[in-house]
Amino acid sequence: MCASKTNNMKTRNYFLLLLGLCVILTASRCKKNVGPPSDNPYGLPNATQTGANIFACRINGQNWISKTEIFYMGASLGNDTLGITGSAGSYSFQDIIINLYKNFQQGSLYNLGDSLKGRLFYLADTSCLGAGGRGSIVTSHAVSGSLTLTRLDRTNKIFSGTFNCRIPIPKCDTLNVTDGRFDIKYY
Repeated sequence: MCASKTNNMKTRNYFLLLLGLCVILTASRCKKNVGPPSDNPYGLPNATQTGANIFACRINGQNWISKTEIFYMGASLGNDTLGITGSAGSYSFQDIIINLYKNFQQGSLYNLGDSLKGRLFYLADTSCLGAGGRGSIVTSHAVSGSLTLTRLDRTNKIFSGTFNCRIPIPKCDTLNVTDGRFDIKYY
């Protein structure tokens, strides 16, 4: 009878040990899956369509992420022009401004080098662009590239989309903009 009681205790202890391991493994798995999986391997914010106030891309292989404060990011709609702006807000001045002109529609693809339908401007004060520091801003624009407007919600005032382009800059290398995404509420 004593051996039977010892075997029951061992079985119970093994069961509790296995149960404890299952709880620990399940808890650690839950912690890893906090948010949605990344849609890129680079650490950019995900391309969303919820008004999450993101504006980000990669420029020549480096992440470029706009600050989210109102002075660094924005969108507007007026006079047949949809405008989206992001600023890195780093030590040097860097802005990306995207304008779409007339008849813009959700799901449409726009050529960013076409001054009649869409344009992407890159503004900076870095010495590579020939500017002498703050106060001297040089503007360049994309000569090729595209933008897809994934959400144009006038009721909830949300613009979302993805973009890529090439921006040749005199006295500098060409900027290759990839994995661009924006999801901005406008007012």
